[in-house]
Amino acid sequence: MRIKYITEDGLLFLKNNKTVIYREIFKNNGKLVEVIKDTSWIKETQYEIGDMMLVSDMSSGHDTVSDSENVQRVYNHMKALTDSQASDERVWVAYTLMEQLEYMKQRWPVENDEDMLNRYFFNYSIQRSLFRNGMSRLWWIGRVTYDASRTDPYELTKFICRDQDFIETICGRNIFNNKAVMNATITAIYDSEKNGIHLSRELIRGTGKYVNLLAGTYIIDAVNPEIIYDKVCLYIKNFKDE
Repeated sequence: MRIKYITEDGLLFLKNNKTVIYREIFKNNGKLVEVIKDTSWIKETQYEIGDMMLVSDMSSGHDTVSDSENVQRVYNHMKALTDSQASDERVWVAYTLMEQLEYMKQRWPVENDEDMLNRYFFNYSIQRSLFRNGMSRLWWIGRVTYDASRTDPYELTKFICRDQDFIETICGRNIFNNKAVMNATITAIYDSEKNGIHLSRELIRGTGKYVNLLAGTYIIDAVNPEIIYDKVCLYIKNFKDE
């Protein structure tokens, strides 16, 4: 089995017929191939992928524990993708609407076609969409948090998956396109909590805005990640909830 993707024509067809796609797949429990009736729109890449079973448990109203496990499964299975390929909506729509449809229905149930566009397609800016699409978010969380130098390479993954607000507030900002910047920021937040600082929602949002401001002061891609780490730690230490 190889990693799949939807062609550009197929993607355009799905978006242009979003109301029908929503009705047939989410209301009538149909399958994508039955709806589009054109398997030529479904292609395979050169990359092999094993069976990838994702899990979801929404009994508590959220699914942060399963998110962490699923990040590891998706990233381990699909590491062969380059950053460019993993930023391609065509890849992830093949998984949200086809390969992992049952998981998606459990994790991201939708009430209308706009909900479907938000979680099953790229309906925002590229950066935000990467962390909003129900499948691409799993790969990209792994991409920016996996750290082979740690005893547990997914230590930061487990941390950031605790709270959806962490993901959307930090990962969804354009400034965090740079993996080193994002890793330094997440590590600073993680270490600050270990040092006894309470991570309120306001603090997390303030931290995201602060790093964004740093980008207006420095050529942040050229700044040593250790400097970013130190600055973020200091910001968090001095932060006061309003």
